[in-house]
Amino acid sequence: MNSEPILSIQSAEIGFEDSRPLLEDCNLEIGPGEIVGLIGRSGIGKTTLIRTIAGLIRPLSGDVLFAGANISHSARGTIGLIPQRLGLIQHQTVGYNVLMGALPNSTGLQSILSLPSAEMRDSTRKAIAAVGLEDKTLTSVNLLSGGQQRRVAIARSMVQNPQLLLADECLGELDADTARDIIGLLKALVEDHSTSILIVDHNPVRARTFCDRVLQLRGRTIIPLSEEEQDEATGLPQYRGDE
Repeated sequence: MNSEPILSIQSAEIGFEDSRPLLEDCNLEIGPGEIVGLIGRSGIGKTTLIRTIAGLIRPLSGDVLFAGANISHSARGTIGLIPQRLGLIQHQTVGYNVLMGALPNSTGLQSILSLPSAEMRDSTRKAIAAVGLEDKTLTSVNLLSGGQQRRVAIARSMVQNPQLLLADECLGELDADTARDIIGLLKALVEDHSTSILIVDHNPVRARTFCDRVLQLRGRTIIPLSEEEQDEATGLPQYRGDE
């Protein structure tokens, strides 16, 4: 495996005000094909960190590097984001939503006019099939279950073919079977495309079952889950969902 990190955060301050950063002295490296879990209490800054890595918010200080370069529009199309609310267009079909994921990698004119190529349409069909929604291609997203909508969001990321996928609580409020299915799809992205994944999850027990390592936000910075906390999570009863 390539030892060069796909993501490197170096001594960064994250937030919206210089005088009141949410996170300080943040350091993080994620390698190619690595799945990293991120936990932390509500409101501590997990989503803000994810949006900063995605290039939607600038760090207050320090460096956020993607493939060795500062996060910028040059990373467009190579970083995928599944936001907490999924970001789907509810009144549009599954096919339309997934196809939108291919547009960042299209030509400027195709992107502006939303004119998909035959290759983009083909990759859209394959992604929808990969998440098991072939029979829902022409179905409006607002008619789908929560688990099915998460499948659509993952398919949208698949056609983008990102090097790094950021998933913000995409397993929240799912029953155990659906969560396992979504985890399986995320693992397939890693196995088939060497995609790196940073996933926010409120459940440390679940995160320990499929992530290569789990980090936490605590005291305004990123720290590893301690050995004691890892042992505690590993020793708890097998994860059965959020019932």
